[in-house]
Amino acid sequence: MTIRRQYSLPNCTLILEGLSDPNATPNGQLDPRPLMTILVNAQCHFPNQEYLLEGGRDFFESLVSAVSRYAQECLSQVSHPKLDGDKSVMVQLEKAEEKNLHRLTQLATAEAPLASSGVDLASETSSAQKEPGKSLKIDLTTVQLFDLVEAIDQFLADGRTLPDIYVGIEPVSRRYRKAEIPVAERAAPVALGMTSLVLAAVALFFVPIPEMPEPKPATTEETSSENTSEEQATEPSPTPPTTTELEEALQSEITEPTEVRFLERSLYKKVNQAWENRGELEQNLSYRVSVGKDGEIVGYKPANDDTDIDAADETPLPELLYTPTADNNEPLASFRVVFNNTGILEVSPWLGYKGEPGLGPEMTDSELISDLDEQLTETLRNRWEGSKLAQRELAYRVGVTEDGVIADYEPTNQSGWDYIEETPLEELLKPEAAGIGTEGLVPKEPLAQFRVVLWPNGNLEVDPLLR
Repeated sequence: MTIRRQYSLPNCTLILEGLSDPNATPNGQLDPRPLMTILVNAQCHFPNQEYLLEGGRDFFESLVSAVSRYAQECLSQVSHPKLDGDKSVMVQLEKAEEKNLHRLTQLATAEAPLASSGVDLASETSSAQKEPGKSLKIDLTTVQLFDLVEAIDQFLADGRTLPDIYVGIEPVSRRYRKAEIPVAERAAPVALGMTSLVLAAVALFFVPIPEMPEPKPATTEETSSENTSEEQATEPSPTPPTTTELEEALQSEITEPTEVRFLERSLYKKVNQAWENRGELEQNLSYRVSVGKDGEIVGYKPANDDTDIDAADETPLPELLYTPTADNNEPLASFRVVFNNTGILEVSPWLGYKGEPGLGPEMTDSELISDLDEQLTETLRNRWEGSKLAQRELAYRVGVTEDGVIADYEPTNQSGWDYIEETPLEELLKPEAAGIGTEGLVPKEPLAQFRVVLWPNGNLEVDPLLR
């Protein structure tokens, strides 16, 4: 049976088709998907374009290697040696002559003929050029390159697809380094990310590059000695940046599912409450939004070519933007935020969930939970008088500390979101009671979880949440 894996981004799609080796040893993962160990065909194409790159395993390995190397070169502004051994180079990636374009070249070989979606590749377009009998050259925008890098990131993080293909990036030898360019400046030119480097893709778009002073070479007697090595004598410059130094110049991506879920909910709440001109948009606006551990929005950019960068003024994003300090190195989480012209707001994790999100630490003492049930019921009964606007029940999940303090709540139906201001929940909310704050939005203390339903006529229901 043929196995098909697809890694889709707004501006790039990577499709792998292959087979499973029956003699392959399982890797112990709980992922129920079949393990792809044999690659039959790989395709890489970009939406709204009339071309695609296609080939077998050699082509795909060359693509992964070329993109990986180019990502590090753009990050460090250092030309890296090609360490592919005897493998034939089938894909090349380099800067194009035009600014902000990146030229991706697939060399035509008998093993990997150039392919397209039924178009004549010999015809020239503004973004693809075919040299007869030689290669296909494609000029990618930074956004397209960004998504190509991320598609390969997703593949590299997928342990059930060709696990023997990996990217090994090592610090570059001194002789390849441009010593006069500081680390921070080398990190700035282009927004890329590679899982192997733990590079958060959004960091270079949104966050100011922290200042990283160039280390000074140690002054010792040996430095001026006649026995100094040729390398020291000809280039007495500091040690080149290691992978760790490059990582520190960027931010790491938050992927823990429970933390991502809490940040997603916080982002929806913040944007939903601030979006006032609903229904006034001429078209849907889609953005990639970056938030810190405390839920603050630290950056955003259009998620596709259909969203004009200036259209953000029609959304609450500019007023919600928080500018971190220059030395801020906190991890970031990325979300897709869509402002529909129908007035509906959509928020979802950019990379999806890498596991099942939870609710943080939970209480297990049934007797204590029963007491808190009565206490929460009494508290809400004294504060809930009903709603004159809501037409149906308002449903919530409510987290309570052992002292009976409401530290967390979450609407579980649309009415709950729409009429939250009519309920007493926001006024009663004290997240600090559970350790929720600038260090993260996931509760640090165990909470008892309850299902709360507030009816427009003033009635209410409170029950322990069964999980």
